[in-house]
Amino acid sequence: MPTHHRSRAPVLALSVVAALASASTLAQGPAAGAPQLAPAKVRYVQGSWVNLRESAQAQASVLAQVPANTALEQLTERDGWCAVLYRGDARLGPALAAPLQAHVSCNLLSDQPLTLAQAGKDAARAFWVAPSPNRLRAYGNALPRPASLQISGLAKTHANDVPVAYPPRPEFEAAKKLLGAGVLLKPEQEIDRGQAVEPLAELKLATRAMDHIPAVAPLATRPVLPAIAPSYFRTHASVALLHETDADGLAAVTGSRIRVVPTGAPVGRFNRHSGPEIEYVTGFWDVGTADQAFAPPLTIYAITQQGLVGAHSLRKRPWDISNEAHYCGGHYPGRGLHDLGEDAQPVRGYAKLSDTAEVLARLVLPGKLPPDAVKVRSKRYATSWMVPADPPLREKPQRKHTSVLVHEIDVDRDGVTDILRVDTPAPGGMSFEPVFDSAGT
Repeated sequence: MPTHHRSRAPVLALSVVAALASASTLAQGPAAGAPQLAPAKVRYVQGSWVNLRESAQAQASVLAQVPANTALEQLTERDGWCAVLYRGDARLGPALAAPLQAHVSCNLLSDQPLTLAQAGKDAARAFWVAPSPNRLRAYGNALPRPASLQISGLAKTHANDVPVAYPPRPEFEAAKKLLGAGVLLKPEQEIDRGQAVEPLAELKLATRAMDHIPAVAPLATRPVLPAIAPSYFRTHASVALLHETDADGLAAVTGSRIRVVPTGAPVGRFNRHSGPEIEYVTGFWDVGTADQAFAPPLTIYAITQQGLVGAHSLRKRPWDISNEAHYCGGHYPGRGLHDLGEDAQPVRGYAKLSDTAEVLARLVLPGKLPPDAVKVRSKRYATSWMVPADPPLREKPQRKHTSVLVHEIDVDRDGVTDILRVDTPAPGGMSFEPVFDSAGT
């Protein structure tokens, strides 16, 4: 150990003792005439995985590694280094038995914790600011792979379907451990509802003047959509419609703790169409497939045209993840959450809906939806659109006539529409495609 390192250590130790003594003195009340020392200042880590070092040197031994927004108590600052106390972080495990004294570069600290917006596109920081399964996947995709695990290296060493062994990384091990224990999510961080839309803005309604409809037919008018007022759903966290979010958003609204349990390693696969090469590697970092588990289970409700309410309980869901280079991204293998399959169990006391039942809305709530409270009112409006000419199949433009269906769903039968679904015709055909589904908050 260099001489200057040995000479500085007692000074740092004394500064810690002085700070602790100062805190003790303040707690008991200062003695008359005693000098007043400022208490330790709380600072927050800004980097994604920061080293706490034994001394104020870049080459000093690493005593601990901490993620973004870890709270540290700053004792002193000198030459760009901050002496700090670290008492542990709940995301990494229980509090330390005794505070750890260490040093960290002051430019990695801030007076305020990072927000999710401030974390921006930095996948690691975003995860530690707001841990979630989706951010874990982005985190793993962002970790640089060693040369041996790049596509060119894997093509030389791996046969078809041979598992890809990724080396352990302390930061990702900590992230997996946190998600393995489960996290509670916030709806405002997991559901982006965006701006309100006008679903009929692009619709061209048929009239006698433009379409030569016989005079006995009534004029088609643009529907005046019913108002969605604060009634059953009063806050952002009151409801999530299945089409607007994924498992993260559903768990956030219901208050379920969501866990990620890895079930398989990444696998390299060949694409032989252009000569043997590995096209992509499934999964992210060292997670190829996983289960998502919910505690308590998610209760997913389905509301039919007749107002019947079905309910299923979902405890876990297979999570098949492909990395960022593969077009699928993270997805549920074989089916989406609308098709619950054998993973979900029917809830007693609710209607048993057939596979062919017309379901208008699927949703989750923080509480329980009464099985017989829903009332649905549907109204049909005539409409049309022009199909452009497409010689030789279609020499002239043609007008298609159909209608718009507006479904008002009153969840608690208080006369106020809580969910509005508008089915508009798909251009080029006579089928209906739901393009707008909104819950009043």
